Amino acid sequence: MATEEFIELQTPIEVHNDESVNVRLLQQGFDAFKQATLKLQAYYRGLEEKVDELNHELAQKNRELETNLQEKERVKNYLSNIFESSAIGFIVTDLDGLITSVNQIGLQLIGKPLEKLQGARLNEVFRNQILPWDLTVEDLKVYENSKELEFDFKHPDGMKLRLLVSISLMYSEFGDILGLIINVQDISELKKLEAQLQRKNRFTVMGEMGATLAHEIRNPLGSIELFSSLLKKELAPESSQQKLIGHISSAIHSMNHIITNILEYTKPHPTVTGKTIEVHDFLRNILGLSQHLIDNSHVSMEVVFNASVTHIRGDKELLNQLFHNLLTNAVQAVLEKGMVRVKTRNIRTSNEKIINRFKEFLDAKESLHLIEISIQDTGIGMSPEVKKKIFDPFFTTRERGTGLGLAIVHNIIEAHGAVIDVESVPDQGTQVTLLFPVLENLVST
Repeated sequence: MATEEFIELQTPIEVHNDESVNVRLLQQGFDAFKQATLKLQAYYRGLEEKVDELNHELAQKNRELETNLQEKERVKNYLSNIFESSAIGFIVTDLDGLITSVNQIGLQLIGKPLEKLQGARLNEVFRNQILPWDLTVEDLKVYENSKELEFDFKHPDGMKLRLLVSISLMYSEFGDILGLIINVQDISELKKLEAQLQRKNRFTVMGEMGATLAHEIRNPLGSIELFSSLLKKELAPESSQQKLIGHISSAIHSMNHIITNILEYTKPHPTVTGKTIEVHDFLRNILGLSQHLIDNSHVSMEVVFNASVTHIRGDKELLNQLFHNLLTNAVQAVLEKGMVRVKTRNIRTSNEKIINRFKEFLDAKESLHLIEISIQDTGIGMSPEVKKKIFDPFFTTRERGTGLGLAIVHNIIEAHGAVIDVESVPDQGTQVTLLFPVLENLVST
């Protein structure tokens, strides 16, 4: 800001005596004005310095504020990336249980877009009472320590999921409760693997007992067969006793068949290594051998091969027995006109539990790439109670069944490092799904 300079008069003003007093007063006024101007200039210079200092401080504060904002934005983006990239579903609600935010995994588990979930009630989204309908202060205290619960959830695409939910409180920086954080995990595969482990332990005990019984029965059974054959030679060919001996021989053969199955079930199958099978060619051969089952039934067959990586390690004889058993069960389950579908596809999984399940059967040349083989029928299906027992030895729903077919299938699956899963609904059919680790370095043409 510019300042004006006042020039002091060098030549005194010539006045008459009667004007001397006024001139002197005027001179004093000029002097006072000059002094005031100098003070004003000094004050203005000080004010300019103060303004410059304040501007410098303000610029420094602005730089600090900008740095803080950038840091907060960086932290916000970092936390947002964690929120969105987590392998666990996160749902945030307000204190009324209304959803405010959901990460990507949460959206996938629920099967709906974010715009349809924001403002929706958590209980209604999952069709389950996860939170009290009217949250009170006392209700919130329950979640001071994380609370867990499990429930079944039907995904919009039709899949039935088993979800594990963990609920905890969300606090502000001042300790106020802002809402609830709900962690959601799909534990469907974990539950299946746990059931398989329990089944395997149960099978081991039952298998040892079955082997002992089979050997104990087979010895006297051989003696009975020997004596009945000797007796048959001594009787007249057309005598009534001859027919009774025939019934005895038939019963002996039936019992021997059961014992053979028991021994087959209890026979240890070492882990299959080093034998390579191309799945599609193998399945075509099995389906060809099973064509007589189709021809003598009301069933039509549909085959869809979608897998592109189809080589696995396997024992052809054991897998022949496995697929023949499964196809026979599928055809026999269709009492009237229906369909049996055989499908293949390749899948990859990031599920740690499944990955750990296959680790012992993989080497450096293989990956966690899997082939899924499904056999689906439109037959009578099974109740949940029957489904739980289908792999149990000696459990059967057929009059003449031994109850060892699927138990043997389970043993063969174990020997191949594979996984078997069964889904069934009464009067709607059954789907058996098999997962085998594939050899990625061998690509089908």
